Parts: sequence; C-alpha cells; structure tokens
Amino acid sequence: MEIRKLKPNEFYALRDLLDEVFTRHNKRDTIFEKEFPRIFGEPNEYCTSSHIGAFDGDRLIGTAAMYPIDYVIGGVHVKLIANGNVVVHEDYRGRGVMMSLLQKINEECDKIGDVGYLHGKAERYGKVGYFSGGVQYLCTLEAGEKAGYEFAAVQPEEIDYLMELSTKRTDYIVRSKKDFLPALHSCGREALTVFKNGIIVGYVSLARKSGFVEEFAIVNDDEPGVFKALANEIGAPVTVRLSGYEVKTFEKIKACVKDSSAIKQSEPALFRIINAEPLKAGARALGLDESVIYAPYLT
Repeated sequence: MEIRKLKPNEFYALRDLLDEVFTRHNKRDTIFEKEFPRIFGEPNEYCTSSHIGAFDGDRLIGTAAMYPIDYVIGGVHVKLIANGNVVVHEDYRGRGVMMSLLQKINEECDKIGDVGYLHGKAERYGKVGYFSGGVQYLCTLEAGEKAGYEFAAVQPEEIDYLMELSTKRTDYIVRSKKDFLPALHSCGREALTVFKNGIIVGYVSLARKSGFVEEFAIVNDDEPGVFKALANEIGAPVTVRLSGYEVKTFEKIKACVKDSSAIKQSEPALFRIINAEPLKAGARALGLDESVIYAPYLT
C-alpha cells in the first residue's frame, strides 16, 4: 500500500470513491459534484492537492482531505486545517488504511498549520491525537414579525460589501471574492442578503428545508429580530449555530427565547492542536478565557 498526495489526473478517481462510499454510508445518493461544486465541480489542482490517497497498485482505495483555511478570531489569524472526507473502500476495511491516512495527514498538517480539526467519533480519531473541545450552541427561534426585514438572493454587486460585513464577526474565514458566494451555497444552501427597510444589514446561508442557518453576519445588532423574521419568511422555525466566542449574540438570543429547550449545547468538532498560541491570543483579544477553543463548522 502506498500513501501519498493525489496527482491532478486522479481527480475523477477521487470523486468517484467519495460518491460511492458516502452514498452507501448516508443511504442516499451523495454526489460530490452537486453537494460541493466549488471544490468537486470540475478537475482542479486545489482539490487533488488537498487530498491524501491510499493506493493498492494503481487503485485508489482510501482518501483523507486537509484544506488549509485562514481563520480569524478576535483579529488574530489562525492557520486552520479542515480535515475530512476520510473514507476507505469497503473491500479494504479493517486493514489499517484509515490510520495510515490520518498519520500522513498529521505529518503534513504539522508543516503548515496551527490547528487541525474534523468531525467524527472521538474514540476513533483520538487514536491519532484528536480530542473534543470548545462549545457551540444550537438556538431555535420561532417566527416573529417581519419588522421591516426582507430577504433576497445575494447579487454579484453585493458581494464586496457582504465580504466586508463578514469581517465584523468575532470569528470568520478569510475568503477570496470568487470563493465567497460558492462557500455560502455549499450543500445546496441559499445565500440571502438581509435588508432592513431597504438597507443591507447582513447575509445568511440558509438550508431552507431544515431551517438551519449555517453562517451569518448581521451588523445592526438585532440578530434575534433577523432570525425571527427569517422564520416568518420560510414559514418554519430557524435554527442558528453559534460558537462559544459569540457571547453577545448568544445572550441576546437567549434573552428572547421563551422555551429553554430551544437552546442546546454541543461540541463543535475534534481538534488536534499543533500551536495553541494564536487561538489563545484570539480568545484573550475577545476578553474570553484562553481555554475556550473553537473551530468553525465547515463544509
């Protein structure tokens, strides 16, 4: 078995393997070209160079991804590595392929990152240095008055301003202009501009069917009002994911939620800390305890 980075001409083998394994695991058609068009829509070196492959001869039998991300918390840049797409073909399960892939991922991440993170079972990934950490909240808000709020699909001419608004968050991902909108559309989500009395006050990335807001930036200090208006817009409750860093937003939402069961706490990810100093510095800049560690949920 050979473990190495993928070559540009192995794009289709990678996508086919991911489609096959995730379709079986999810028990539904999972087509990466449609789910993640920004990365898997067409052959590109960013996609293949971000994946490690396990090979049996010329056959790709397993893979794992490492996406470098420029993540900012409290004005401090953190070199974050999003690990994922960890799959092994069912014919090769139980042979140590996954552990070999993860060990190689760790070696590569040590060269370029401060923190590696992924989502999965702690008992599995703990064997290669990942641990549960941080906190995030899932807050569900019922419909309220529209109160002058309107929502419309993000337009190209709005992107520069919305990107600027994203940097007003306590934590955010630095994205290029060409990647900003596709990122908000990941997994079939809608990217909506938020207007208050005709003036842009933010954006949301919404999975309309589930009512889940994956990402948002609101700059008029009325996040609860926006989400209640959004619930009114879609005719169903809206659930918002908040990081442990978003203390002010959390307190505002908590104050207006009548049913305490509408707020749930969960662990955001599994982490492998390579250099904790940037995360600690970011937490300090926000006036939070250094032990607060959180990485954004990415797809």
